[in-house]
Amino acid sequence: MSIWAAEADRHGGIWGASRHALTVGFAATMVFSIGPRILPHFGEVQALFSKRLMFLSLLLLQTGCTLRVLSEPLAYEGLASIAWKVLPISGVLELSAVLMFATNLSLTFLLGKSILTNSESNHMRNALQPRRIHVV
Repeated sequence: MSIWAAEADRHGGIWGASRHALTVGFAATMVFSIGPRILPHFGEVQALFSKRLMFLSLLLLQTGCTLRVLSEPLAYEGLASIAWKVLPISGVLELSAVLMFATNLSLTFLLGKSILTNSESNHMRNALQPRRIHVV
């Protein structure tokens, strides 16, 4: 897509679609795919709040990204005026995906069951308490 943009882009639509495909299509998708599997363990939570919510957020992200990458060159390069109506829809889908992802992780940390047992939790809490040192 970058080669096409270097040769044919006149108004920034192809470059914009290319950047969007890289940042959202690759980087954000990787975060949305790997984050829900790894982040709960850093927060010492057993499982993600909702796997369905995770899947739906990923689906919305990919749908929005696909719409954006397909419609941005058409809109900015003046090839199809209907594409201007698709761009806001893609933005709403992607924003909804981000909010859904954040909500799912927030609920995971707020309502999730701890990995640690009560005895391990008490041991860690006691280990973190400040100790008084008596100097003779």
